[in-house]
Amino acid sequence: MKDGNIEILDLDFEYKLWKNKLQFYQIELELMSSRVEVLKKEHSVFKFEIKHFKNIVNQKENIELVRNKIITMEFEMAHYAVDYPISSKHSHYIEHEKIRLEIERINSNQQGILKNIYPLLCFPLNLK
Repeated sequence: MKDGNIEILDLDFEYKLWKNKLQFYQIELELMSSRVEVLKKEHSVFKFEIKHFKNIVNQKENIELVRNKIITMEFEMAHYAVDYPISSKHSHYIEHEKIRLEIERINSNQQGILKNIYPLLCFPLNLK
């Protein structure tokens, strides 16, 4: 950022970071879902609460929504490149800040999912 102005490179940097993080979270969720299926097959008494499954599904949906918003913003930035640099009051920057908040929410949700679900999927398994 130069003198309060925001360059395309400033926003683009965060978009790249966020897209990579979201991709990692998707992979992490897929691994957990796969692990649930393996445990169900191997241990007939293994139970996975529906609330945990819903949390994974909701997180995947939220990740996809935010990823699509980022892609849209990248397209708009390229299309309106002549308008840059922009101020923090510009609509692109305001949208960027909204996405930043959504990324923070997704980060928090992902940590909650890991905290609640990860112990259920690792040894020693609680197969009561």
